[in-house]
Amino acid sequence: MRTNIALSRRSRRPNHLLALPVVLAALLTSCSAPGAQGPPSDMPSTVSTRIGDAPVTLKVLVSTPDVPLYEELGTAFNAKHPNVTVKVTGEDFNNLTTNVPRLISGTEVPDLVRLASFGNLVKDNLLTNLDPYTEAYGWDKWPQSQFASTRVADDGQQRGTGHLYGAGPGFGLTGVYYNKSLAAQIGMTEPPATLSAFERILEKAKSADLLPIMVNGKDGGLAYPLQNLQMNYASGTQVVQDWNYNKPGATIDTSALVEAATTLERWGEEGYLPEDVNSIDQTQAPARFAEGEGVFFPSGNWQAPALQETGQGEIGFFLFPPEEIGDPVSAMTAAGVLAIPARSSQRDVAAAFLNFIQTDTDARQSTLDVLGLPPAGPSGAPMPDSEPGSLVASTVESFQALLESDGLVDFMSNSTASMHANTLVPQTQLLVAGKTSPSEFSTAIQDDYENDAEQ
Repeated sequence: MRTNIALSRRSRRPNHLLALPVVLAALLTSCSAPGAQGPPSDMPSTVSTRIGDAPVTLKVLVSTPDVPLYEELGTAFNAKHPNVTVKVTGEDFNNLTTNVPRLISGTEVPDLVRLASFGNLVKDNLLTNLDPYTEAYGWDKWPQSQFASTRVADDGQQRGTGHLYGAGPGFGLTGVYYNKSLAAQIGMTEPPATLSAFERILEKAKSADLLPIMVNGKDGGLAYPLQNLQMNYASGTQVVQDWNYNKPGATIDTSALVEAATTLERWGEEGYLPEDVNSIDQTQAPARFAEGEGVFFPSGNWQAPALQETGQGEIGFFLFPPEEIGDPVSAMTAAGVLAIPARSSQRDVAAAFLNFIQTDTDARQSTLDVLGLPPAGPSGAPMPDSEPGSLVASTVESFQALLESDGLVDFMSNSTASMHANTLVPQTQLLVAGKTSPSEFSTAIQDDYENDAEQ
């Protein structure tokens, strides 16, 4: 993702613009935190949409790559409400995911925190139930499919139903970037339509002494092709979506995951991945790809603004191909979720900020401009603009197509609080290093998932 955005939204906007279809999303989290005087309620007794005139500091804790966007959103919010100062702090994504329970269970807690998964945060009463704000701001009148992954049932575990616990400015979306010049060298004139066609191109790239795939194995990038392969081999998304949503009895230890792990392992053995894949992080991978290392780069739309700038029109984007022509196309997606800790002293202001980033015209434009995310919000919200034919426009068009085909599914990394950092990252590293077998890999993923659910 981008880590340094110095340009204003107005200076980034191109002269000739294309209005993109509005897309909706939000991810949520709930409950309160333990303390010396007992845990606060996860459900505010009263809520207000008024901010007032008293000076307020709204503390926002997000992952480091997201800081530029939230600083820009905070500045815009302050322009509307001069008495509110938005203080944005960044934390390494893996550290933030691991340490959220501790960070929001003390006394000095942020008012909004970026979440990747719910884990036990709802069950442990660490997050605010947003149902009262849903009614106050009319979020219940928005298309509700955008809130499916951010609702949590009364058991505090199963998602897809229950109470609302968070919201985000827009949707991340995964696919495959490609270097147009390198692809042309090996005869690729259009994106591959099937998985077998994709693998033939990988073989051609390797034969031409080109690196077929640039990917960041150090911090989880290998999980993107792995999950797409699993969904291809399972002939659909239901198995992984039930697992992601913690549906009782769900399992991912299937023949489809074993086959996906086998393919990823083979890609490593055949030299389709960088020799130092497990040392490459999400900052190095896009930079090396933009410099011409790698024909393909599986990643997300958050990379699009920077790659659009550095690639100078030489980089394209397509959705991961299905196994056979005519099979449904799918992709991983999730909102950049902000939740309100139960111990926040500024719940009303935090909720107002959540509403603002999804409905304000400039805020929605910033979400697309800075991180390439199609914005969340109501169906009648102002539509952001993007340059026709640009890389960012391509990712948004792909997202819209997936909305229409019901091909969106949450990330496996979001299934439990520790799945990303403690399981998927080390297990995919072991897999491509030849230090675990596909069947052992599949079993380990399910075992860790069940252990997390029991804690």
